[in-house]
Amino acid sequence: MTRALIGPVLITGGGGFLGRALTGRLLDAGETVVTVDLQAAQNGDPRATHLAGDIRDSAALRSLLAPLGIRAIVHLAALVIPACRDTPVLGAEVNVIGHLNMLDLARALEVKRFLYTSSIAALPRPPHDAPVNLYGCWKRACEDAAKVWHLDHGLASIGLRPNVVYGPGREAGETAAITLAIKAAAQGKPYAMPFASDMCFQHVDEVTEIMDRCLQVIPDGPVVSDLTTNIESTDDVIAAIRLCAPEAQITASDIRRPAPPELDNRALRSLIGDWTTVPLQEGVRRTFAQYRDPA
Repeated sequence: MTRALIGPVLITGGGGFLGRALTGRLLDAGETVVTVDLQAAQNGDPRATHLAGDIRDSAALRSLLAPLGIRAIVHLAALVIPACRDTPVLGAEVNVIGHLNMLDLARALEVKRFLYTSSIAALPRPPHDAPVNLYGCWKRACEDAAKVWHLDHGLASIGLRPNVVYGPGREAGETAAITLAIKAAAQGKPYAMPFASDMCFQHVDEVTEIMDRCLQVIPDGPVVSDLTTNIESTDDVIAAIRLCAPEAQITASDIRRPAPPELDNRALRSLIGDWTTVPLQEGVRRTFAQYRDPA
């Protein structure tokens, strides 16, 4: 069946790991893609339009994008956990004010499809029944803002809470360790895992399929959902790496990272149905192969 094209899709943070992957997927499907970053994406896919812009500057962003006929927004740009911890005010400006500006841009441009990434860090946990880091606080604020925006302005949105997304190019952030371990094994180098945990590991191909499917629907109201409930361990990751390279020198860690709280992706499955899951062993194999032979 022929896919009905959405129209120009704006991706903020399009030069990042997930942004690059989603850009490629949408372009392959025939979509028109515009990316915005503080600096225009370097080495971005030449089929897309790459612009420089600051999501904290609402007026400049609107002037930049209004002539382009944007029909969907995928808001990925954000500061991650370490940056939010080290520069909390900047983290709030980028992650919260930037999110509000993108919601306002959707209203100004009459965009009906608004997809954004939250995080399982937004979920409350002990000991205070609250997010355990500022990044999670800002993401929780973004989820609530999207819900209130629907009450005030009628914009339906989809917020996705990933845990660990891995794959070639995911080399920044605390949970990039999964990809970095695979990369080291593919290059015959030792790697010491910085933490041990039970987590949800999703290959980037699976996540971009989910995001693409989300862009093809318009929900009745604001939807926020975990991506998966499938929890595996960093020991499982190491075992999958050794299936690719039995000689891999990947050292486990004694430092435990908290496991995710109880997860629920029923809202997402109700919205888009089932998707093609990428089992951990297959995702590690794909990532290993691309680092072993990047051509």
